[in-house]
Parts: sequence; C-alpha cells; structure tokens
Amino acid sequence: MDERLVVAQETMARIRKVFVESLHLNVRDQELPYQQMLEEAVILDSIAVLEFITAVEKEFGITMEPEFLDVEFDFLRDLSVLASYIERRTQPPPRAESGDAPE
Repeated sequence: MDERLVVAQETMARIRKVFVESLHLNVRDQELPYQQMLEEAVILDSIAVLEFITAVEKEFGITMEPEFLDVEFDFLRDLSVLASYIERRTQPPPRAESGDAPE
C-alpha cells in the first residue's frame, strides 16, 4: 500500500476523532461516515467551527494560517483538503545539503 495513502488515512481518522470530540457529538468517530461529517459541518455555527479549529491545532501541534481559514471554511466540506493541509504543515522542513549551507 502507498505510504502516502496510509498517512492520509491516519490523518483523516484523527480529524474525525477531533471533530466528534470537539463538538461533543453523541457518536463514536468510527461510526461517523465522511459524508455525515460534511453534513454536520454545513450546519455548524461559527463558535463550533472555532472550537473544531482550535482542537485540530492542538491535536496536530500546528497553527492554521489565516489564508487557509479565509476560504469560507471549504476545508470543512472536503476532509481531504484539511488532511493535506495538516500533512504539509506537520512535515519537517527539507534539510539543506551539506554543500548548500552558507559558510
């Protein structure tokens, strides 16, 4: 199996867990299908969205950039967009080659 796909699945599973826990939904994260998560996201008020964002930032140790959040919360309607964003933010920066470093 493609390692990138495994990472994405793990990230999406963690996002689902955070979604359920931060919004105090009466369902286990494993029982929440992706489609239902999207339907729930559509009816979230702004306070719930902020609680979810804060919980995601805490779970993954990141701070979401305002530019990402400024897209009318489209990331809530497509879990893969949020998962990709998180994975980019949590990847270590590329290491400079020993010959590329300034002296």
